[in-house]
Amino acid sequence: MPEKTYTTHDIARFCDVYPSSVAKWINDGELRSYQTVGGHHRVTREDLAAFLQRLRITLPPELSPLMRVLIVDDDAEVARVLEKAFGRHPEFFQTEVCHDGIEALIRIGQKSPDLVILDVVLPKMDGVQVCRVLKTKPETRDIKVIAISGRSTPSTEKKLAAVKVDAFFRKPLDQDELLAKAAGLLSLDLRDCVST
Repeated sequence: MPEKTYTTHDIARFCDVYPSSVAKWINDGELRSYQTVGGHHRVTREDLAAFLQRLRITLPPELSPLMRVLIVDDDAEVARVLEKAFGRHPEFFQTEVCHDGIEALIRIGQKSPDLVILDVVLPKMDGVQVCRVLKTKPETRDIKVIAISGRSTPSTEKKLAAVKVDAFFRKPLDQDELLAKAAGLLSLDLRDCVST
């Protein structure tokens, strides 16, 4: 049994339509649902979110999946700025910060994030090595990785491409570009939401 489900009345409220319209979507097979023993339609959170995204209806905060973002940077100021940038969209992102490659791998092993913002130059284990570990293990290879560096060389960028980094940004960072790239990698649409 799904943890959270929605009635036709709940969905009508999200879409600003009558419950009969929602029932029609269900009956026409446009919106997946299941029936309770009493014959009432229920829609899972996942199915409802997918349906609303197809219709380009902004997801209400209760339906928006919180994407876990792990920021890995030994410069506390850069980490703080990145945390603040993602914090402009609390309806989409939940951030966590660590300061070296070994700590990052330990945290990822405990609970996988959806996205890692990874400084290339780190103590203990550099970003290229961290990315290599993530992208070669089946359980972590789908985690999106955006590498960042203030000391970029063609050789570094070639190494990052070889370990299948998803994107690369040079410092100083353009926060809006970084957020847009992160949203794209995670299939989120930040355009219609209000920044706080």
